[in-house]
Amino acid sequence: MLNLLIVDDEYYFRQALKVSLPWEELGYRIEGEAKNGEEALDLMSEKAPDVVLVDINMPIMDGMEFIQQAKRREPETKFIVLTGHSEFAYARQAMQLGVFNYVLKPINEEELRSSLLEVKRLIQKERNVRLELERLKMQAKEYMPVLKDRLLNGWLQDTGLTESAFAKERLEYLGIDLSSSYYTVVVIDIDSLDDLVSEEDKQIRKLAVRGIAQEYVHHAYPYAGCQDQEDRFVMIIGSADGAYANLEPLCEAIRQSVQRHLGCTVTVGVGNGYPGLERISVSYREALFALKHRFVMGGNQVIVHSAIAEAGMKISLFSVEKRSALLMCMRIGNAAETEEWLASFFRDARNKNASLDMLLVAGIEIVSTCLEFLAEASQSFEDVSQEQAVPDMLQLMQKMNTMGELENWVRTLILTVMSHVHGRKQNRAAKIVEEVKAYIRRHYGNEELRIEAIAKSVHMNYNHLCFVFKKETSVTINDYLTEYRIAKAKELFDQGAKVVQDVANRVGYADANYFGKCFKKHTGITPSKYVNDIRP
Repeated sequence: MLNLLIVDDEYYFRQALKVSLPWEELGYRIEGEAKNGEEALDLMSEKAPDVVLVDINMPIMDGMEFIQQAKRREPETKFIVLTGHSEFAYARQAMQLGVFNYVLKPINEEELRSSLLEVKRLIQKERNVRLELERLKMQAKEYMPVLKDRLLNGWLQDTGLTESAFAKERLEYLGIDLSSSYYTVVVIDIDSLDDLVSEEDKQIRKLAVRGIAQEYVHHAYPYAGCQDQEDRFVMIIGSADGAYANLEPLCEAIRQSVQRHLGCTVTVGVGNGYPGLERISVSYREALFALKHRFVMGGNQVIVHSAIAEAGMKISLFSVEKRSALLMCMRIGNAAETEEWLASFFRDARNKNASLDMLLVAGIEIVSTCLEFLAEASQSFEDVSQEQAVPDMLQLMQKMNTMGELENWVRTLILTVMSHVHGRKQNRAAKIVEEVKAYIRRHYGNEELRIEAIAKSVHMNYNHLCFVFKKETSVTINDYLTEYRIAKAKELFDQGAKVVQDVANRVGYADANYFGKCFKKHTGITPSKYVNDIRP
């Protein structure tokens, strides 16, 4: 309902105007009236009219001056001028002020009704536009943290988005204050979330850790924080001169605060500082490398990359390229290629004279890769072997004394995981096909049966289901459904059914003509001919 204000110096005209139209039916509510522009201005803020019907010729303050002042106060208000033939020139001038329309006196009710409906449509359209704009603003505001995380993760992964001009523009747009000459990366990871059951509680704890870390760093360094692809909290920390003397004690304070206030422990990996945004990814990889040493050194501590390097741990056996190659071998399921990867990996380790500690770190990274592969297949280590959970694997590796012992263990692990996942894929595909066939057997008589419903019943994507079914059976789901329906129709005819339309309906065809075409395509004869042929 729109609010309407009537402004006219003639009392009886105002009263007549109020009863001349079915205002509520038109979507209007008369909120007030005024006899001149000055009085109307006082009512504007109180009544907040959407539309004002205003006469041009009034005492004290005429319509023209009133419209000028009112539009400065309430630019969204719409005005319809009421004017006599002798004031027509003023009406044209009012239109130049942004008046929506004018109606000549004496008032033609249909003309006024038409103007009111037009201005109502305009107001509704403008409101819809404003609402959509507000919705988009809110959406952008809600999405801003996602955009920040995406930008920062791009830097961490070295996606080429750190060019100075572009990066500065993006930082300003997202409200990130990270103007520094040097940058280092700190990664904070909770050691265990096993004491929490629900995913919501886990996220709350991660947010709490993030809050504690930000509180400490906020007063010491310019920084930007995000969750990385493994949901660890990462801070990109700036420095004007590359001096990070206070960073390790600061990280230790964060670790202690988390343990004291949250009752859990975290391990903090710290990379080295480098000039410019371009080497943030290098510092991030160093922080991850440091973080992974908790599997050898134990968790609940701050591990600085430079200290690891000084201790003779500079070599990383399990590079990003090696990890990608191993994952690809496992996904493809080619045992020979996987054996070749293993031989190459351990040959490289021997050539580098890798220490046992380095091999243990690489072993943990390989276990992590196996976990990722199993997660892709919705499986776990417990599904592969009830006897070996992840902590037992770590203890087992720590007891190994030779590279050959580790190599044999890794080979057995990888090949067992591959065999389990790929064997299950084949079994799963056969099971899905049987579930689809069973669903068709139960619902073939429903003329509204669609593949989308079948896919939903087996909890599988439409396109993937079609691919799996065709691969396993060599026919499409639609072809199988049609064949099954025709087979059922033949059974009905064989049992004595003679009315083609009735049989068509019972096997899922609303159109008997289309049923006849499908029947002839699969049997070579029409339904009626088939019925005649089986009569004694």
